[in-house]
Formats: sequence, structure tokens, C-alpha cells
Amino acid sequence: MAGPLGGSVEECAAVVAELQALVNEVSAAQDDAIVALAALETEVADDGTLVEVRHVPGHVALDAPAIVSGVLCLSSVAAERRVRDAVRRAVDGPESAGTWTGLGGLHAAMAAGRLDAYRAGVVAHELEEVPAEVAATVITSIDDAFDREDGPRLRRRVRRVLAQISPDLLRQRAVRARSESSLQRWVDEPGVDTWHGTFPSEEACAAWAAIDALAQQYLADGTCERIDRARAKALTDLVTSNATIDVQVVLTTAATPGRDASAVQASPAGGPGDLVEVGGIRAGDPVLVRRDWLERAIAVTARGRTGRPRVLACDPGTGAATDPTGDLSTAVYRPSARLAAFVRARDRHCRFPGCHVAARYCDLDHVRPHPAGPTSAANLACLCRRHHRVKQRPGWRAALHPDATMTWTDPTGRTRTTHPPDQLHPVTLSDSGTDPPPPDRGRPSMAVPDGPHSTLEHHLEHAPGCRVHVVRPPVPMTCDVRAHSPRVRRSTNSDPPPF
Repeated sequence: MAGPLGGSVEECAAVVAELQALVNEVSAAQDDAIVALAALETEVADDGTLVEVRHVPGHVALDAPAIVSGVLCLSSVAAERRVRDAVRRAVDGPESAGTWTGLGGLHAAMAAGRLDAYRAGVVAHELEEVPAEVAATVITSIDDAFDREDGPRLRRRVRRVLAQISPDLLRQRAVRARSESSLQRWVDEPGVDTWHGTFPSEEACAAWAAIDALAQQYLADGTCERIDRARAKALTDLVTSNATIDVQVVLTTAATPGRDASAVQASPAGGPGDLVEVGGIRAGDPVLVRRDWLERAIAVTARGRTGRPRVLACDPGTGAATDPTGDLSTAVYRPSARLAAFVRARDRHCRFPGCHVAARYCDLDHVRPHPAGPTSAANLACLCRRHHRVKQRPGWRAALHPDATMTWTDPTGRTRTTHPPDQLHPVTLSDSGTDPPPPDRGRPSMAVPDGPHSTLEHHLEHAPGCRVHVVRPPVPMTCDVRAHSPRVRRSTNSDPPPF
């Protein structure tokens, strides 16, 4: 293998290709290793010792994904997907076997260095619930494309072959996808959230028309300078205008003995444009909000029955909510409603490493089993049902420390620590008056740093989900969904785009 330094373009490209083939072969070998690990169960022998029992390939031990998540530093969901994908590809038994998936061709192509794990995952996802014989036929028919086509092209090829073999399968998938449409939210860049939604096409078409109509108004009256920002604001304005939202603010203070919690400053000094970190009532990362918005929310909360927001005591080091007086403890097995609410508010999600199941869907587990362990905040933790069962498997140990950190040790001896949300040390980004003006994407320049392309051309090529459609007449049918709104005057400039 020639070294890439000092070589020609052809030599460097050949090295890249050879190394990729090696990565593909190693990925296939890793699949085999994961299959072997998943087939092992740790059980308690009659004499009380722990023994490993090896099952047939394709068996997945309950705690196998949990062990893989520690070895590969994956989240709980990613580890479960990794184990499942490995088993589906590498344990493709004969037709008479219960492990026949029809995906063995993907594993063989990976082992030969022809197919990477990402593209194999794309094909496997398209064949998720397809019968094994159909999956095997599809993979055989597209095998020659593994050497030259990227993931999106392979996805389209699989769908075309499926449409020829069994169009009913594609229809069933479309019906299922429509019934499972959803909207998800997570914290992304500092100060913003990302939403990901899937909707039935006709509903999405009407909703988009309403959003776009309001966005065009925002552009016309100068509320927003860019159409993408205007659409984002239109979406949130349309949603909040049809609901009543109550915001309750809880202030936090260090759990210092003898300190009066009423002395907590409800509105620390700062400018109205500062970005202040706050935690939500649901699981997830903290978010950044404007200080003036937060102060208004505190004022509304203070007009309640108590005349001021509630104050929560937190550990000075980790910032985790604490019960310094132990008032919430109980002598019985089942925690009180107040204790359960406190533990869920402290943990926010499952306390197993890498698991993000919201606390409201979790069990409240006695870390040290009751009655040896008390029913108190110092001995209760939120665990989803799967990881509650994993904790009870032989070889697993868990400990909840006084600062609310939780240490886990798996059967291999690996130790990981999870931390509750820090509710005491928020980040504050002060407004110093030096913020740069927002980029004006509506006025593309003639060049961007990566080459002689206009900003608009670069956006069309690289923006997620952005496509350019060229429609050539005659067009036999058009579908135009419009929202009822005042007419917006549009520009009559017909100059071509600058590229």
C-alpha cells in the first residue's frame, strides 16, 4: 500500500479505497463479535457462582445492548440498534431456521470490503419488515450496485425493485408511516431547539401553505428579513395563538444549613438581552432564553397564591435537587406522591448511562433493595423498565451517592457514572452589545470561501432537504394549496439567479 504523502492523485485515491475496504471488513468482523457477545447469558449456578451460558447465534441477552453501549460509548438507543443490526445481518440462517432474515448478502458484501456499514444499514432499513425471501431476492438483484452507488441511490433502487416484486409491501409501509407520524423536539444549537416532524402529505401540504402565507406577511411588513426565519416564527405563532400556556418558574439555591431560602434573588442583575440557561419540566438538555422573557415569567409566577416562585434546594457541587431535611422519606415500600414527583424532577430521565427515556415513563427503583434500603430520595432513582431489569441481572452493580451521582459497573468490570441535571449553576451569556448582525441570506454574494459559487447556489446544493425542480411544459396537472390571507405584493424582478 503506497503512502498518501507525496503520492499522485491516483495513488492517494487507491489508498483511500483500500483503507475503506479494510474498514468494511472490520465492521463485518465486529458484527460477528457482537453476535457472539449477545449470545452469552450470565446466570447464577446452583452453588451461587456466576457462569456464562452460550446460546445459539441470534439469541440476544437482555443486558447485551447495555454492555455494548459501554464498550462502544454509544447511547442506549444506538447500542440497541447496533446489536439488532448486527444480528439481522450476520445471523442469516437457512430458510428452515428461525433466524432467516434474507440480509446475509449485506454481511457478505461487508466482509468482502464492498459495502460499508452505513449503506448496509440503509438497505436493511428499507427491508425492515419485508419477508426474508423477498429481502434475499432484492439484495441479490442490487448486489452489483454495492461497488458504485451511494446510500440515497441504493435506497431508491431498493424501492424500485420492491415495487416490481411486491407493491403491496410498499403500500403497507406507507400506511404504517402515515399512522405513525410524529413530532419530536430536542435542544440543538445554543439558544434554539430542533423539531423533526413527519405528517401525512395532504395535512402537511395545507399546514405548509398556512405557514408560508403568514411568513410572506412577515417579510412584507419587515418583521423578518429571511423567509426561513419567517416560516419558523409563523409556525410558533400559529401554534401558540391557539393554546393557553402557563409558565411556572422554580428558583434554585444551594442547600446550605441555616440559610433562608426566601433570600434567593429572584431576578439577578443583567441586561434584558442576556441569554440565561434554564431547565424545562421535561427530560432534555437545558435551554437558553432571553432574560427579559424569564423575568416576565418570574413576575407571572410570583402573582400566584404564595406571592413568590417556589425555591428548590440543590447540592452545591453537582447542582442536583436534594431533600436536605429528609421530610419526603417514608417507612413503607411505595413512595409518596411528593417523593415520587421530587425524584422524577431531580433525575428528569432514566439514570442508566446513555438512556434518555423521560422520567415520567420510568420506574422508581430502590437502588438498595427495600427494606435494607430506605424509601427516600437518597435511595430512589428513575430507571426505564428495560434498565430496571438489567440492574437485576447477575454481575451488575449500581450505587447512588449523596450528591445524586450514580455509578454503574457491568459484568466486564467497566464503570460509568451518570449525573443528574445541574439545576444550580446556569450559564449566562451577557449581552455586551457586540453581537454581529444576522446574515442576510436574501442577498447572495457572488462568491463564498469554498470556491466560485454564489451563496444561493451553495445553499441549493448543500442545505438539508433542499431540491431544485425543473418543470417543463406542458404540465398536465397542478395542485396549489393556499391559505386565506391578505394579498402580499411580490417583487417583479425577473433577473436570473447569480450563477
